[in-house]
Amino acid sequence: MSMRDFMGWGRLTAASVAALLAVAPPALAADQMADQSAVESMFDIAFGVDLTSDYISRGYTQTDHNPAVQPWVELDYGIFYAGYWGSNTDLSTIGGNWEHDLSIGVRPEVGPFSFDFGYVRYLYDTGDCCGELYALASVNPVDPLTLGAAVYYDPDAASTYVEGNASFDLPHDISVSAAVGSWDGEFSWNAGASWSPLDWLSADLRYYGGAEANRVVFTLSVESSLSALRGN
Repeated sequence: MSMRDFMGWGRLTAASVAALLAVAPPALAADQMADQSAVESMFDIAFGVDLTSDYISRGYTQTDHNPAVQPWVELDYGIFYAGYWGSNTDLSTIGGNWEHDLSIGVRPEVGPFSFDFGYVRYLYDTGDCCGELYALASVNPVDPLTLGAAVYYDPDAASTYVEGNASFDLPHDISVSAAVGSWDGEFSWNAGASWSPLDWLSADLRYYGGAEANRVVFTLSVESSLSALRGN
């Protein structure tokens, strides 16, 4: 290689390096922005509050048939979540005036099936109560119909609650649903209809049957999320 060729190649290499250095920062910044956008798309916070005429769980009233206010919030990252749900209570067996439910879990999807596996801890004003492992599954065999099943297990008390449920979507943002459950052999059930005129607002009218139920309950729910507020 002659000196002229060497110097020409050197100038070309220097120019190429300079061009790469000039392009690299914007490209790196674009990659960083893409990574940040991907993380933000996986992260969300959902929140809401339910106003119900009676807090009934597994056939038993938790408020002595009085109304309840039930706020909740959930932190989501991909299929992982951690949540809080609360409600005023009136329970002579436990005492206290408020229930705090803390949950953590994962919601994978496999084909047409949606799953929810996790653990929930029940706390009251008077202290810790108990906790349950749970597994939920649902599937849409046909478009308007959803079938589901749930199992809750308390390892401390060796107590199990199992449930089968179904919902059917109707026109005008109305759906009907029903569930039948067994808590260590004691049965309870509910059936009703929900109306969701807005994305953040729904109303539910439902009949509950069970040991302390056997009544109609009305629930008004308001909910949203950061992604909804951002318009994602």
